Amino acid sequence: MAAVVPDSDGFSLRLGGQLGTHARIKGGWFDPVPVVMTSAIVTWLLLMLKQAPCIQTDPGNPPNSFASLCYTDISVLYVNREPLWSGGSVFVTSGQPLEYPPLIGGFIALARWLAVRFGASVGPDVEWEDKLVASHIFFGVSAVMLFICFLSLVAIHLELGRKVASRHTQGVRVRGWDAIFVAASPVVLFTGLINWDLFAVALTSLTLLLWARCRPFAAGIALGLAVSAKFYALAIIPVLFLLCLRAAKPRAFLRFIGAAVLSWAAVNVPFMVISFGSWSYFWTFNADRGADLGSIWYMLQLAGVSYGSAKTVSILMVAGVTIGGLFIIGQVLDAPRRPRMPQVLLLVMVVFLVFNKVYSPQYVLWLLPVAVLARPKLFDLAVLTISEVLYTVAVWGFLDGVLGIGTGADRLYWAAVVLRCGTQLWFASRVVSDIENPWDDPVRVPFIDDPLGGVLDHEPDAAWIRPKGQPVLPHPMTALVKWLNQEPIHVTDD
Repeated sequence: MAAVVPDSDGFSLRLGGQLGTHARIKGGWFDPVPVVMTSAIVTWLLLMLKQAPCIQTDPGNPPNSFASLCYTDISVLYVNREPLWSGGSVFVTSGQPLEYPPLIGGFIALARWLAVRFGASVGPDVEWEDKLVASHIFFGVSAVMLFICFLSLVAIHLELGRKVASRHTQGVRVRGWDAIFVAASPVVLFTGLINWDLFAVALTSLTLLLWARCRPFAAGIALGLAVSAKFYALAIIPVLFLLCLRAAKPRAFLRFIGAAVLSWAAVNVPFMVISFGSWSYFWTFNADRGADLGSIWYMLQLAGVSYGSAKTVSILMVAGVTIGGLFIIGQVLDAPRRPRMPQVLLLVMVVFLVFNKVYSPQYVLWLLPVAVLARPKLFDLAVLTISEVLYTVAVWGFLDGVLGIGTGADRLYWAAVVLRCGTQLWFASRVVSDIENPWDDPVRVPFIDDPLGGVLDHEPDAAWIRPKGQPVLPHPMTALVKWLNQEPIHVTDD
């Protein structure tokens, strides 16, 4: 047997024994990169196979994409929007504008340009058969571009685990393996090609990576781009504001928000000048919509609740988000230790998604990377995944008519909506428990504070944050040493 390396009894007790002098925990078998990236490739190949039944070969006989669980907006939008198949501007100044932010419009325009290079016929006089073939090429090009976004997302999450290492693990990225929860997630298999969301998700995770690397200005630039693709990325702003407030780090936050504004303006202002009506359509479309597919408000409407107008639903949504926001503020400011950034971001996103006026199945892609960072526990993520998959299947059944209005089976769709909201709130409650008991947090145990906190990692709180008499935990590194050596951790009073 190999000799053991002298170490503290406490540390040995925690890990179940000491490493031998000839023990080796490096090498291919212990490197998450090959396994995780291979998993991502397999996931995408399975996704492409799942989409095969939705390829329309007969112009007069479209496939039932809902029953086949392979519906996608990508090809449907192409054949139904005249500017796309006719070669016009993606951001039209007349007719129906694009209901997406500018950067998604740019993504679509690039996909069409590449589709033409691969043989797609585009023009005002194109025949229906040629238009159909062009939509297939457009979808294929978009799928490749989104695959690149997905691989980038997985690579970013591998990098997010790089910092979480110590001398005790010989530099192994002990949290790097968490990226497999993204790479092999069934929700990607079910929703990855519904829309172009993975582009925005990759940009949002890039923002988190740059912030974790203590580059707030670069993180702000990435956030401005992410918001220009999907507005949900705005959730990062109040999260970092609260955490920087508690840590007395206003300069880092100001650099971050300043760069975000500049980046967002660089993308959006030209479109605002060229055609403000087309640019603003995304915002007015979402502001004016009433209770829509997948939301708790729509489910209640189907159950007989009358709102009177779309404005009432907007008021209810704002009220719900406000109440949830106040709860989050209390959690951030009162927690024994400043919460980790992904934890607070998860809470903000759950509040928004539960009370939002619509919840399309692909919205889970927004939540998945943050959920993995906030609480990387297999059981919790499995429960969340099962809930989201069941919800996605129920949505397609509802739109197909199998679970449609008046069938009697529509209550299964209602149940799926309630299950989805309840599971997201349950997952958030698990994160709240970690915030209230920071040293039981699966990410903090056993070596770290906030690996994605960037300038906030291991920083003390602002002097005003602790009311007189409130128990205060010791510095995390002091607590770590005591924990490893089985010493009691005492709290003090100001």
